[in-house]
Amino acid sequence: MPEPVHQRLQRGESVLNGWLHLPGGVSAEVMGRAGYDTLTVDLQHGLIGDGGLVPTLQAITATPATPFVRVPGLHPPDLMRALDAGAAGVICPMIDTPEQAAALVHACRYSPVGGRSFGPTRARLVYGDDYVARAETELLIFAMIETAQALQHLGAIVQTPGLSGVYVGPGDLSLSLTGRATLDFRHGEAAKAVARIVQVADHHGVIPGIFTPGGELARHALDLGYRFVTAGSDFALLSAAARDVLTDLRPADVSTPPASLY
Repeated sequence: MPEPVHQRLQRGESVLNGWLHLPGGVSAEVMGRAGYDTLTVDLQHGLIGDGGLVPTLQAITATPATPFVRVPGLHPPDLMRALDAGAAGVICPMIDTPEQAAALVHACRYSPVGGRSFGPTRARLVYGDDYVARAETELLIFAMIETAQALQHLGAIVQTPGLSGVYVGPGDLSLSLTGRATLDFRHGEAAKAVARIVQVADHHGVIPGIFTPGGELARHALDLGYRFVTAGSDFALLSAAARDVLTDLRPADVSTPPASLY
């Protein structure tokens, strides 16, 4: 059995995360069997509806990967539902202030630390009868940093008690900083922001995470010191592989893909 992801991250190791946009569960099995350490079910921008969450988590459980969920937003019922369904970690988008970060932690932690309601229906089935005690030390909670406002409050956000890490959304971050969305954070204002975030996270002992479409950008993120690195989504990897085949067979008929596929 692979060593639990939370232990590896606490020890300072890096893990590779796969991103799941596609419904049905089969792509989750494929990605999990490919060797990703963790897989994140994207309920914000992905095509997996609320009714598809549990089947997708079940598919991940059949692989060595650890399941995460990106919830649609800072809405306690969504966070609790994802955790009760068996997510080992959650990623919450658009956390701009320390107050929002505190609310995120409060929704995910049980009393007396937080306000999570007791009812770990599938979580207790997967993780055991001692789930509540284990959740206090093993659950991973990431706040997404993806706006200029979040950057202004970064120092306070990373000091939120109970917050495991911060996770950079480079598309929204670049859009907020420059007016143009891109996943390539190697240049300009986005590069400065991404470098600063990992430094601040490390300084305060929280896990720095980031989304990349894979390949060179994932390697660049690792070189910067990011330790929870998304390296591609099922949707983008399928699109890229299909285009590569068709470009080789009939290059004149294949349109040029976007520079970075989400």
